[in-house]
Amino acid sequence: MPMSERPIFRENAIERYQQRNEQGVLLRVSYPPALIFFWIFLLTLFAAGGFAFSIQVPVVIQGQGVIIEQKIAGQTGTAVVAELFFSPDQLTHLHTGQPATVSIGSPASNVSGIVAHVDTNLISPDEARSRFNLQGGLAQVIIGPSITVTIPMKSAASTSIYAGSLCNAQIQTGSQSALSLLLGFN
Repeated sequence: MPMSERPIFRENAIERYQQRNEQGVLLRVSYPPALIFFWIFLLTLFAAGGFAFSIQVPVVIQGQGVIIEQKIAGQTGTAVVAELFFSPDQLTHLHTGQPATVSIGSPASNVSGIVAHVDTNLISPDEARSRFNLQGGLAQVIIGPSITVTIPMKSAASTSIYAGSLCNAQIQTGSQSALSLLLGFN
């Protein structure tokens, strides 16, 4: 049986097939529900970014120290203060008047205070041990040259029982937006 030279497909069908293949696939973004969803999503994203930018998170420096009783000049009484030790590179962030929270004792007792004095003179670990009479575990607080920060305790009657105790403190040095924390900026 002789084969005919006639093609299997019609030329008209082949042309339409090739035209459809050459045409790119276009997304139908102008479809009203898709367009409305896009704008709502975009506005929500901007609102969330603005909200995250407006929230301020406190920036704190943490330090360790000791609770001591200091004699008040010109008076017979004593005042209970927290003497905190910080590395010298944190001196630029510490200023008088900054709010602080001091945690004292094993079940942490938090006492609020305000930085009363920032000593800019460096002290050696030996000088700190002798000046503040640090012994045992308290002597391990200072491991290098330090600056001292003094925070008076507000309720001296209840904090005087903690004299000689180790304490941890957080001093608020400023604030920054929550968005900058999420993005990793300082």
